[in-house]
Amino acid sequence: MKVLLPLLAAGIALSAAAANEVYKTSNEGIVYTFADLAKIEGSGVTKTGENIYTVEKDIEVPANDGLTLENNTTLRLGANVLIKMWGNKHNFAPADTATITSNGDGVMPKGIQFTDMDKTIEVKHVRFEGAGVKFGGPAASIVENCTFYEHNDKIGHYAINYAGHSMGNEVRHCYFLRTAMSAIGAGANIAAGVVIEDNIMEDCSTANRNYPVINETPAADNGPIIIRRNKILGGKRLMPGAISVSNMLSMIGDHKVIIEDNYIDNSRYGLNLMGHYMDFRVTGNTILNCHYESNSVNGGSGVTVYSQSADNASKVYMSGNRIEGCLWGVTLVGTAVANLGNISVDASSADYNPGGNSFKNNGNCGKAPEGAETAFDPSIPYDLYNNTAATVYAQGNVWGGADQSDAEVEKRIFHKADDANLGEVIYKPVGTTSGISVAGEDNFDISVYGDGAITIEGAAVGTPVSVYDVAGSLLYSGVTDETIQLGRKGLVVVVVGSKAVRVAL
Repeated sequence: MKVLLPLLAAGIALSAAAANEVYKTSNEGIVYTFADLAKIEGSGVTKTGENIYTVEKDIEVPANDGLTLENNTTLRLGANVLIKMWGNKHNFAPADTATITSNGDGVMPKGIQFTDMDKTIEVKHVRFEGAGVKFGGPAASIVENCTFYEHNDKIGHYAINYAGHSMGNEVRHCYFLRTAMSAIGAGANIAAGVVIEDNIMEDCSTANRNYPVINETPAADNGPIIIRRNKILGGKRLMPGAISVSNMLSMIGDHKVIIEDNYIDNSRYGLNLMGHYMDFRVTGNTILNCHYESNSVNGGSGVTVYSQSADNASKVYMSGNRIEGCLWGVTLVGTAVANLGNISVDASSADYNPGGNSFKNNGNCGKAPEGAETAFDPSIPYDLYNNTAATVYAQGNVWGGADQSDAEVEKRIFHKADDANLGEVIYKPVGTTSGISVAGEDNFDISVYGDGAITIEGAAVGTPVSVYDVAGSLLYSGVTDETIQLGRKGLVVVVVGSKAVRVAL
């Protein structure tokens, strides 16, 4: 301790010496623009061109004041410069566009931070180059139609960083390119509910560290984590994965997490779902080529679900996902509770799951051979590895073998048949390549034609019919003598009377 304490103190002194000068606005109820700040001596803001301003000092805007980023403004921030705002009188949503960038090659600014907001803050139509944005809560933030280019992690490890408990956050229609670390994330002790939809993340986490592109913590009473319709294109790097939602500190709560209809390619892993008290619903995702981990013991799964305590184990419902080209398709670890398909119960049951997951070319050689780039080897297949003691239902799925025979499926599932200490995977009945699997005998025919139209023949006139998507949402309710016009493609479940049929449109 006698050695460490002086060194620690020296580190603090060096940090303080390297800190930027700070300009603080008056706190007298004035809403400033950067043009206004440029007219104030000592503000650190200088006008260098039409709507172009350099900022060489940290700016602090107390709660009584406000700051506006006007349309077509460009801010050029100096090294480590942070614009920090309290309260709710700020406007960083220009009508068309604005840019927050660095003041020269090799200069790394921090960016902007909002804290102690008591109403929703919007950041829209802003291009961030190097810089990022941090939200301190407790009110919501909305980030839309923004670009984050080569975020440098000076403001934190996330280009969009949730640093305070909050609910109602949204990130939509944003583009992230070559961020040094994660595109979006929250600290392990931060409960920030967020909807992340319709974004593109390309070659993020370029520092090649264990920071996934989306790195979230569940939010319990602060709302669900919803990650939907995003495209994540990895950079074929050995360390960063695509999406992680982890309750590392075992925060107690009813944590709802929905991950659906995302497209993931060329990451170390697809989904990492880790911790306790979480309820995951994973549907309709395409997860490809998660095989860049050089040692398969350390990762490379399309989906991993890991929980430790049986009393508060996390559970996952998976349906309609496509998992191909990974070291492992799905890995279940510890006490995780999984439903990958259960058509042995009535379609109205909460446990009902049509399955519809498909697996192809997943496998590994157990370790990376000397001189090999990866451990990827589909000739040693692993579609589902049940490394838990629990029975797992995985009915109605299409496995990656030459056919769907027991012998071929068993090659691809590791469970009780391979290790008596593990739980059994119940995989029959399997799905079919035609996309139709019947739960029980039927006395009717289903025809599919056109753009999602269905007719039912052979059942009694007036028999009730319901159609659900793979997530269990009702798409149609009627009777058999009607043509069902869904106007969509994909996997659905048709319930005729008490019998359920899985149909690919």
